[in-house]
Amino acid sequence: MIRFQMQMRKTASLAVVVAALSACGNTSTTAPADTASGMQAAVEQAEGDAQAAGAASTGDAPLKPGQTIQGSIEADVGNGTQSFRSLATKVADDIGAQVEGKLDTGKGQRAIDDANRKLEKLGVESRVGADDVREMVEGMAGKTFHDASVMQVDIIKSLQVSLKGTASDGAQVDLAMTFDDKSLALTSSNFSYRPKANAMFDFYQSKGDKDVEVTLERFERNADGTYALTGTFAAKDLPASKMAKKLPSASLPSASGRFDYASLPLKQMPKFGK
Repeated sequence: MIRFQMQMRKTASLAVVVAALSACGNTSTTAPADTASGMQAAVEQAEGDAQAAGAASTGDAPLKPGQTIQGSIEADVGNGTQSFRSLATKVADDIGAQVEGKLDTGKGQRAIDDANRKLEKLGVESRVGADDVREMVEGMAGKTFHDASVMQVDIIKSLQVSLKGTASDGAQVDLAMTFDDKSLALTSSNFSYRPKANAMFDFYQSKGDKDVEVTLERFERNADGTYALTGTFAAKDLPASKMAKKLPSASLPSASGRFDYASLPLKQMPKFGK
């Protein structure tokens, strides 16, 4: 487990280097199904770091090249109703050339040095270099990353929906729902709220898989294979993460809101051994 966490942090640091050296905008919170294991969590951390450095769009900020709005969650997490926006980001086809042109410059070396200082601070022994960045970029070119999507998991015959949104102040919410893949009946739900995107462990999360009350108005498959999903949610007494250090309270009294997505992409969970 510790080795996995170390690798995840290294991948996150690489993603921050890529964001700093390219013009691809938001690195997204959700990795495509064919990326390496642990990439999703790593990119979540990378996005937070990139936002802190001004490299990623948040909330109602102007869209960057390759970005489109997937939908949004209008939620009250104790600060009044806020809009948490989900984005789809197509990475530039020439991102390799963009990054390559800066790797050997002073800016490139500073970005790598910053990433290695972060790894050292986190207690990760391995370091990143220019070749690591090139390898990561090669797998990203031309791909589209989504903040919100539907994952088909054949082994448990389910559809796992992940709706992740970012507000104008950088706060993030994540509403996760699991459905039976045949009847589309809701079987579980979970909600989390992270006040600061770059605080990886400082978040509130519902305790059980049925502690979030979800009312669906629409969940259906579109003709193009995507899914439309609209509804409301409500949750109470969300405890802070056990690893949280800077949250203002031990629990979030309540969270509620409305979500509306017209075209969620369907992704396939990679099969074991492939």
